[in-house]
Amino acid sequence: MLTCAKALAAEVRSLVADYLDGIRFAADSILFLDRIERFAAMIAFWGARMNLTAEPDDPRELAFHIIDSLIPVILGGNEELLRHAFRAGNRVLDLGSGAGFPGLVLASVSAANFSLIESRRKRSSFLAVAAAEMDLKNVVVEARRMKPARASSSRSAEDAEPKLCSYFDVVIARGYALPPAFHSAAASALRQGGIAILYANPGQNLAQANRLHEFRLLPYTIPRGSRVVQRILGVWRLR
Repeated sequence: MLTCAKALAAEVRSLVADYLDGIRFAADSILFLDRIERFAAMIAFWGARMNLTAEPDDPRELAFHIIDSLIPVILGGNEELLRHAFRAGNRVLDLGSGAGFPGLVLASVSAANFSLIESRRKRSSFLAVAAAEMDLKNVVVEARRMKPARASSSRSAEDAEPKLCSYFDVVIARGYALPPAFHSAAASALRQGGIAILYANPGQNLAQANRLHEFRLLPYTIPRGSRVVQRILGVWRLR
């Protein structure tokens, strides 16, 4: 089984490398691809056991998730709100990290510091092990739920869980929740002037966002197996 996982991971690496070569993506490709290959091997080996992703044994599907996760960095050269989002020293929060898309992928290609929040214990354990296996010293994993901070100082039993605070330069989410829930969580977690990034499918209404402004809707296409699929990024800045 481990041998099969390694073979699948090598194929994922090849698919991702071909895509990045095709778009002339500038990065430390060898280090990034080494990390991605280790990541893909772990998902292939543990995916079915832990229900990490729908098709953990399909290299084209894993390549799709990896490439999709990279889009904010790929588009950053042409989009002002994204240009410096993942620079060294920035603090990035990934809401509902799941199997590590996009948090572990973006951490593999950037120097920013990432906090990955995942409420499901098995998945948060996987994320911590994967980050160590990928040698990602810029990643911290927190096994907890996300609760936007409240303006009131009163506390109840529900308030006993840690809250998000206005601390992060960037908040990202992919498959986390409906847009209004993301808007609320991102607004609570971002510092003033911070950037919120939501991955979505065409047709979703992303624009309504409390305290988030400078809305940008960024459409893109990427390969998914034999198809090319339409995707969008919603990007905002916190007032």
